[in-house]
Amino acid sequence: MKRIAALLALATLAGCGSGGPNPIVQEAWDEAQGLWTNEPADASATPPRALTRNDIETADVSAIWARLGSDPSPTLLYATAQNGPFVTYLSPFRQSITLRSSQITATRGLGWDLMSAWSSPNDPLAHPTPPASWPTTVERSYEFPADGPRGRIETYQCSLERGPARELVILQRRHVGVEFSETCTGAAGQFENLHLADSATGFVWRSLQWTGPRMQLLDLQVLEPLD
Repeated sequence: MKRIAALLALATLAGCGSGGPNPIVQEAWDEAQGLWTNEPADASATPPRALTRNDIETADVSAIWARLGSDPSPTLLYATAQNGPFVTYLSPFRQSITLRSSQITATRGLGWDLMSAWSSPNDPLAHPTPPASWPTTVERSYEFPADGPRGRIETYQCSLERGPARELVILQRRHVGVEFSETCTGAAGQFENLHLADSATGFVWRSLQWTGPRMQLLDLQVLEPLD
């Protein structure tokens, strides 16, 4: 079972017992360059070793990659807290993404926060469903910051369309899946999502998800889900 370093500071997350920092976890943090930092890279620094599948498995952590729009590389985030079906992942820069299975339900520190998101009970992102049983429509609601005690809520009706079979490699692990496109329409406008669902279980290993009108699509890759 993958560990969650619940409610720990990043320095504590990188530590392991009394023997000092866990080099696998620490190196994983060091390897993550980050999407949302404006700090220039240190040209004199030794380039970090690339993250490997063995690093994740040895560290025994649940982890994701996330990338905004056209940014050149993803940021590594580790699971740090769980509340029922919701798992929150944290980056070295204290940005966070909360998932319900593969559905993005909240973000912090990525630019414009998604306070919360929810969907109809048949949502295959939140409840993995074999591709043959995916619904054709899903309702999605999003809460964004606004004046007053409650945020602004936008609701969309989304149509799902099955696409071709695809193969995808995420950090040296091969996935065979089915592509689904999703078109969502509401009073505030329209957007499109794209998902790669496992051909057997329907778990979404990679997706492009909308998280708000001021944000680019968020490219989410699940490196190791929480067991």
